[in-house]
Amino acid sequence: MKKTYFLLIPLFSFSQVKFPMIPQQTDFQKYGNPNIVQPPKPLDIFYGTNEQQIIQKNNQQIIHDFQQHEKQKQELLNNLKKEINSENKPDNLNYNLPSLSNIKGTEYYRNLFVKMLNLNTENYSIKDVNFEIENAFFENKKDKAQFDKVIKQSTDYILAKMKESKYDLNSNTAKNYSLFQFFSETIQLKNDTRKHLPFKYDFEDYIGEKDYSKTFVIKLAEYHSGQCRSMPLFYLMLAEQIGAKAQLAFSPNHSFIKFSDENDKWYNIELTNGMFTTNSFMINSGYIKAEALQNEIYLKSLSKKELLSQFYVDLANGYIHKFGYDDFIEKITEKALQLYPDNVHAQMIKANYNAIKFEFVVKQLGINPRDKEQLQKIKNYPKVIALLKKANSESQKVENLGFTEMPAEEYQKWLSSLKQAKRKQENEAFKGEFNMKIKNNFKD
Repeated sequence: MKKTYFLLIPLFSFSQVKFPMIPQQTDFQKYGNPNIVQPPKPLDIFYGTNEQQIIQKNNQQIIHDFQQHEKQKQELLNNLKKEINSENKPDNLNYNLPSLSNIKGTEYYRNLFVKMLNLNTENYSIKDVNFEIENAFFENKKDKAQFDKVIKQSTDYILAKMKESKYDLNSNTAKNYSLFQFFSETIQLKNDTRKHLPFKYDFEDYIGEKDYSKTFVIKLAEYHSGQCRSMPLFYLMLAEQIGAKAQLAFSPNHSFIKFSDENDKWYNIELTNGMFTTNSFMINSGYIKAEALQNEIYLKSLSKKELLSQFYVDLANGYIHKFGYDDFIEKITEKALQLYPDNVHAQMIKANYNAIKFEFVVKQLGINPRDKEQLQKIKNYPKVIALLKKANSESQKVENLGFTEMPAEEYQKWLSSLKQAKRKQENEAFKGEFNMKIKNNFKD
């Protein structure tokens, strides 16, 4: 599954900015200058009738000192106002990422986004929504009729095999087990010389770094091979067609299928290796933190509404891979998070967007965003500081959800561990369990 990176900015934070101290209002003395020693009050015996003149002279000095202090106070206030006004004056910086809407091909994503806003969040076609998202990457040049034909042929084959095997067509267990067999086993109908071969995991560029379309269901339908995004989504499309209940779930860098039997017992299907797995096996990967389980960003079966949130993430990822980041990405992720606030993949894209936006602005100032000393220069730009706070805040949300990046080499080791003898024994035990359940529901 394509990894989504985000930029946490640990080198510099708002609390590290050294701001000039705002001058404090001086507690002026009302009478006299405290630095001038005042002589004692003259005695009447010496001054006699001149006392009134002395008092008047002292009063004049007090008034003068008071006026001087008021003048100094006003100067301080004026300087403070000038400083504040200088910080709020236009800085000629562009605070928005350059729009990519003038680039050919972006219109397919923008038009589809508007169309998706009108979807019923609990009742939409997984097949149609996913096809349109992937087709936007190809500028709507893929043949929808051909794709629908593959889906129909696949579902017809699954249903024919269920009837031939006398499976209960109303059993969710039987439907999901038949789907599992379709993906993982060689199947042949009695009256057909052709064989249906299991789907293969495509290890070449499986996260789509060189060719993002390698992660698409369209590619899987055409070449009969895919990876951990395309296989589960294709499974859900076929399940939708035959009326089977199944959900998408995530683990680090990965997605898989969950479904429940008639007794509400849940099972995990790992399509990359064609095996049943357990939650404990997923957790033992070492990259699922307690916070992730508590926030249910992993191992949770997604509702139809939450799955639609993930489709918005797919829309954003396709746009990013083909064109890059602009404000359109913010609109998509906001919608995704509205549908599913704990969607960690949407939150990662949002964190990326804000980090890239911050870097775009500070580079206009000739500042290297990775240089702590240079970053001190933004202290005179309140809007830039606000952008930094926003970028760090969005990145912190990803960490708070419990996300931990799983290195590519560790992910490959984890996939390989599915082939171990212990995993194969567990898989055979699950298959035996399903066979027993299905036999008890045979129809005459």
